[in-house]
Amino acid sequence: MSKNIKNIDRYLKGVVPPEHFSHQNRQQLRREVLKEIERRKTMFVRKRAWKVAAVLAIVIAAGAIAVVGVNISKIYYYGKNDEGSHIFHSEDWETVVTLDDDKVTDVEQTRQDLEEIELLYQQGKRKLLKVEITMTDGTLEMRVHVYKYELSDGRIIDMREGVPGGAHALADTAKWQEWRQLRKAGPGEDLGTYEEVVEDRVFSFKREKYFLSDGTEIIWSVGTPKDDQ
Repeated sequence: MSKNIKNIDRYLKGVVPPEHFSHQNRQQLRREVLKEIERRKTMFVRKRAWKVAAVLAIVIAAGAIAVVGVNISKIYYYGKNDEGSHIFHSEDWETVVTLDDDKVTDVEQTRQDLEEIELLYQQGKRKLLKVEITMTDGTLEMRVHVYKYELSDGRIIDMREGVPGGAHALADTAKWQEWRQLRKAGPGEDLGTYEEVVEDRVFSFKREKYFLSDGTEIIWSVGTPKDDQ
């Protein structure tokens, strides 16, 4: 059994399916997830916090929205995984979102928020706030852009979205957990700063170096718009 299939099986075991969700439905979902992972190995299309594909979660604020006279991609609620996180997805599963339980005060409200965010994404109505680049032993591990979305009722939501490229070798592993703990413990070795043009704006990046217990070197770079500094 491949590593991808093992990951899918482990993940799906923790999902609480909707009522009347049959074994055949579960098998179909398993096949769809595997197909999506294989496709993203080469294309790495836009993702929304798909845990199996190792994409970071987004944070949704509470509050209702009202959208009139627009066509919105339908977002569905699937259930919870074994960590208690909520899973939302588009009809074709192109967009899959996982949210921590404490970020969802009302499932239907959150579902509507996600539909409006999807619409704003399609319209290009968002602002890049931050870029995070993780390098592992000299190889790109992942690159994440943090965008600001403004909903129709004025609420602001920041979303973390994966961008093309990256090995994702540490995804959903003990090494990744160790790396997260190191970041929480404090800053790494200061490697200085550099500048890079991202989406037609100059970003200033601060670089830090960490070492895991097995010697793995991780360089974490965080960039913010230079014109905002």
